Amino acid sequence: MTPSPLWFLDRSAGEVTLLLMTAAVMLGIVRAALPRSHPLLVEGLHTNLALLAVVFAGLHVAAAILDPFAGLRPFDALVPFISGYRATWLGLGVISGYLYAVAILTSWPLRRLPRATWVWLHRTMYIGWLLALVHSLATGSDARNELFLLLDVLAVAGVLVAFIAYRVAEAWPTLPPLWATLALIALIATFGLGLWAANGPLQPGWARSSGTPPDLLHSSPASQP
Repeated sequence: MTPSPLWFLDRSAGEVTLLLMTAAVMLGIVRAALPRSHPLLVEGLHTNLALLAVVFAGLHVAAAILDPFAGLRPFDALVPFISGYRATWLGLGVISGYLYAVAILTSWPLRRLPRATWVWLHRTMYIGWLLALVHSLATGSDARNELFLLLDVLAVAGVLVAFIAYRVAEAWPTLPPLWATLALIALIATFGLGLWAANGPLQPGWARSSGTPPDLLHSSPASQP
């Protein structure tokens, strides 16, 4: 089976979305750690990257639905865990989209919500980013592609370094036990994610165990030269 242009658009737009989300999360961390940072270089860029991620996410979803290979329906992109194609992992991507939408939509206009409420809602972007990463590794056909794998590793490393080097370092004097715990949780989560990926999506046979319909297993575009 020859991959269609929509298949390539789906894969590439999904990876670009993840990278844009990663950059937005990193800048958000820097912005929180350095409240007096230049608004154009940090907050403005953070906002524009977040909005650009929405555009590529739309392309990713549209291409996935229009590509006939997996037979995805519009409802599969709206309701988690109902798809016949890798339902669990596709569902995490849907939830990621909703969490990301919460972070975006509650930011305009900023701050009709109480500040504390807005901050906690905006932090859903962290969970949305993590679920998007898991979705990318578990659902995408490119998890074992060296370039895509390198980009995912860099994304994880970038967020981890930004969190520890900026957020934890800046807030450490206020409450060392709390921030030491958060830094440790981040490191354990990163190790756990790597261990899961190494024993799951990066292993032969993942397509079958992840929920790919049997009739698609031998016709996957990723299996072609």
